[in-house]
Amino acid sequence: MAKFNIEKIKDIVNLTRNLAVNLRNLTFDDNFRGFKATLTISSGSEGRIRNQLNFVPTEYIVTSIDGDAVISKGTSEWDSNYLYLYNNGASSVTITVRFF
Repeated sequence: MAKFNIEKIKDIVNLTRNLAVNLRNLTFDDNFRGFKATLTISSGSEGRIRNQLNFVPTEYIVTSIDGDAVISKGTSEWDSNYLYLYNNGASSVTITVRFF
């Protein structure tokens, strides 16, 4: 997203135009503190992801999955160092997930 300097806008027409353009182009990352990770988890196993945030996230979204599985939060407790997801499926999968 192209950032703009609101202090340099001198009138309401330009402010409205700049806000309309820039707000339409916001991405997920512009709106939420979080990170994206890709990992492979074997069938019936828990995958470990290094926590890249300065807090323990409470939610996640699987955005891509290569394989056939149901992914859930792992049984290990999430902490400031690692987050855990569990592959409940019958085969190994590679997933991309966003934590926030």
